[in-house]
Formats: sequence, structure tokens, C-alpha cells
Amino acid sequence: MAELLRFEAITLLNAEGRTVFRQLDWSLSVGGHAHIRATAGTGASALLRLCAGLANPQEGQVVLDGLPLGPHTFDHPFLKRGGIGWVPTEGGLLANLSLRANVALPLRFLRGHSRLRADEIAQAGLDQAGLGARTELRPHALEPRERWLGALVRAALTRPSLWLVDQPPSSLEPPERQSAERMVLEAAEHLGTAFVIVGGDWVGLAGDEFHLEQGRLVPGGV
Repeated sequence: MAELLRFEAITLLNAEGRTVFRQLDWSLSVGGHAHIRATAGTGASALLRLCAGLANPQEGQVVLDGLPLGPHTFDHPFLKRGGIGWVPTEGGLLANLSLRANVALPLRFLRGHSRLRADEIAQAGLDQAGLGARTELRPHALEPRERWLGALVRAALTRPSLWLVDQPPSSLEPPERQSAERMVLEAAEHLGTAFVIVGGDWVGLAGDEFHLEQGRLVPGGV
């Protein structure tokens, strides 16, 4: 398969100046599935942020779909067409919008649905995920796992080409796990859909396993 994402000699420091990655080279093919096995503080979330263009490396560059991806480069063609499904641990929902409005927003502005139709699609997706009774609530009134699951619904409904899924904030309840797994497995049926999932013990999606070791991605789980 063709290459979708490439890290070229990435060096990244955290806010305290500690090295997270040094001269990291890595690539993901179109339709590739990568599971990152990592404990807290080893850089897995930072890796996802680099993939999404939300972190700026001190050295090297990230190339996405053949074009360099810089920090906050929202004019990148892949981002502009809604190619990334971003699911951070904290959910990444807008604080001033309800859960349904958060899920509906990209359906309106990336997929061209009317406000009414976007709300209908969002409500149906949240109902199916077991969040139907929570859709009018804003993020602060939701449980952390509900915020994460809501972000997963948002990704599923926009059908991105690249899913970037950080681990949930705590262990999922069985119904939540079933809903999360269903969404990912259904998306994986679409040819060319790629995934970078941190943890991923909740989903039976085959793929390449890596663990983070002293700022390097090493094949194989921990």
C-alpha cells in the first residue's frame, strides 16, 4: 500500500525541555493499523499530536499524504477535507456546546449537511453508542469516559481516512467497550482507512504493534 504518514528524523521536547523523541523515523501506510503500547508519560499522546499537526517538533518533519504537516496547519488539504478523526483521552469537545452539537459540527462544516440533518445523524449515532440520554449536556457534565466515547462517535460519523485514538481515561464498561469496538471495526471495513490507536485493549482490530522505548518506536507490544 502507498504511504500515508511519515516521520522524518523527528526530535520533540516537552514543555520542561525533556526529550520525548530523538531522530524518530516511522511511517504508516494507507489502510495501516498501528497499536502503540505505552504507559503514561512515555510519549504516546505526543506522537498522536504530531500525527494530527497539533505539536511542533524541534527537528525533522511530519509528512501527511505526501505534504509536510506543520503545527496548526489547518490549510493542509488532508485536514481541510476532514481526513483525520481525532480522539484524545479527554475527548477534545468544545466546552460551550452540547454533546450532540459537538458531534454534529463536523457533519455540517466538513460533510455539508444542514444543521437539522447533522443533528439527526449525531443523535442517531449517540443513541447507538448508549449516549442518547446525555446529548443535551455540555462536556463538563459528562463522565470522562463519555467525553471520550462521544469523540469516537464524532470520528465514526465523519468517516475519516486516518483515525488517531488515544486510550480512554479509564477502563470501559462492557456496553461502552462494545460500542467503541463496533465503531472502529465498521470503519476498518472501508478500504484505505488507517488507524493509530494507543492501548487498544478494548478493540479486536488486527495491526502492527509497537511500544515506546527511550523515544523510539520499537516493533512488538510490551
